[in-house]
Amino acid sequence: MAIKVPGKRNRHGRVGGGRRSAVAYLNMTAMVDMFTVLCVFLLQNYATTNQILPMPDKVDLPAAHETKELKPSNVVIIGDDGVMFGNLKIAELKDVKAQEDWLIKPLGELLEKAIKEGEAKKQSVGNQIRSAVSNPNQAKPDVDEFRKITIQSDKKVDFLTVKKVMFTVTEAGMQEINFAVLKKPDEKASL
Repeated sequence: MAIKVPGKRNRHGRVGGGRRSAVAYLNMTAMVDMFTVLCVFLLQNYATTNQILPMPDKVDLPAAHETKELKPSNVVIIGDDGVMFGNLKIAELKDVKAQEDWLIKPLGELLEKAIKEGEAKKQSVGNQIRSAVSNPNQAKPDVDEFRKITIQSDKKVDFLTVKKVMFTVTEAGMQEINFAVLKKPDEKASL
């Protein structure tokens, strides 16, 4: 091993001279780690609810003063395009308006199928064990997620059409109906 002259050394291990370099070196690893933690934190706190409803372009939701947080559920959209269950178009709006029967059969069949699938998942032994282990002291929820529905209706759609959809939903076996609305700003708070 060679004998080295004592004194300050630069980053290459050589004895430093009297002049300093104008180039500064940054350790990028620490900065990348900090930004990664910051991004993960912001992404975790970005969604305040468990359900994010897609807002169709042609559906103008009504405004309301009183609102509550929506729970995860199936979504029925009533707009100018027609009646849709999720992304699947069920019927034309004019056909639903024209029919005298209150039951919209294609929608009812899809909802009954969704309920049967939810019941099958709920009754599997593995899911029951997982839910019992993860929530040992938690009371059973009042309504299962697959028996909840959220209706997104354009504010121009007539009430009879909305009522036909609500009748079909309840006949199919859904137990909780929620309406998606936009929160109206509080007038007292702005004064």
